[in-house]
Amino acid sequence: MSKGKRIVILGAGFGGLACANLLRESLSSEHQITVFDKKDYFLMGFVNLWILNGKRTFEGSKTPLSNLKSKGISFLQDEIISINPAEKVITTVRQNHEYDYLVIALGTEYAPEKINGFVENGGFNLYDVEHIPQLRKGILAMEQGRIAICITSYPYKCPPAPYEASLLISDILVKNGTRNNIGIDVYCPASISLPVAGPKVSQDVINLLDKKHISFHPSHKLKTVADRNSLEFECAGNGKEFVDYSLLIGIPPHVSPLVAKRSGFIKDGQNWINADRFTLRTEHENVFAIGDITEIKVNQAVSIPKAGIFAEGQAKVVSQQIIGQIKDKACNSKFDGKGFCFMETGESKAGYIDTNFYDEEGPITSLYPPSEESYRKKIDFEKTRLKDWLLPLP
Repeated sequence: MSKGKRIVILGAGFGGLACANLLRESLSSEHQITVFDKKDYFLMGFVNLWILNGKRTFEGSKTPLSNLKSKGISFLQDEIISINPAEKVITTVRQNHEYDYLVIALGTEYAPEKINGFVENGGFNLYDVEHIPQLRKGILAMEQGRIAICITSYPYKCPPAPYEASLLISDILVKNGTRNNIGIDVYCPASISLPVAGPKVSQDVINLLDKKHISFHPSHKLKTVADRNSLEFECAGNGKEFVDYSLLIGIPPHVSPLVAKRSGFIKDGQNWINADRFTLRTEHENVFAIGDITEIKVNQAVSIPKAGIFAEGQAKVVSQQIIGQIKDKACNSKFDGKGFCFMETGESKAGYIDTNFYDEEGPITSLYPPSEESYRKKIDFEKTRLKDWLLPLP
């Protein structure tokens, strides 16, 4: 049996934390597990919506990554500068680190600057938790006007999130007594609301919006935020449309961390790391890539969505493979392409989305009607994972 392996995990999101904890549960302390991240805290993306509707605060929702120490996992807050798979070395701002196994789980970064005028004209990034408290203030201060929610490009994280946001914002305005004076519009570049889920679920989503009088505008690609009151869209057939708005919420373009391209993991013509769809192995020895930094094609039109549940599922497969290699035991673990998520609809209810992207007959996605039970399960989802990954053992 091999002794004293060094396992390095880049990124402390869903994939990185799940992988680190699963490895620690099965490997003795002689094997070192180290997690790197630029942030010193973990916060699930969907908590942004709870901060938006006033149920949580930003500071009160952070869980320190230093808690990993209580699990027997090392954590280093640092930025990755380069990855050298030939030498099995990563370089951070502070120093070099050697590894025997490497898991790249760096996620995505946001590029709102790619939308002309978005930053300069005060657009809010729905996915940047630091924007959310100010966004909430802006919504509550509105007495009339229009809120524009714009999906700017694909892929983006957690596909239902913009629609969840629109439904929760409607609830906020109802409670604030201003809903009748404020319109809510959702714009997306595609012809349906959730291309990754297909036309049936996409129509189910639109039906939920219709019930709350939220307008959906397909085939609208945001080109320019002309000023603080006007948007320019490119529409189907290369037409242009100018729209007035009062408050702008954007899902900005997502890009892979620069270090992945700079280190040769993303080739010319690619935007994300290519990993094996079943094993998550890259072309480099003992290097795996999981989660949002990857692009795993299901077919020509569909890739595995960028969502935490898929990163977690991939982490399970990767950890089992690493454990198998270290213990010299056969491992046939494969990522099955299955996942789920909750789509919050307001009034303490949530829909449940179930998916199987590797079904033999093609991807299958179902949206189950909103219920209080699914909302409670969403709350438990966060609690369970925080307990398993970051809270000290009793």
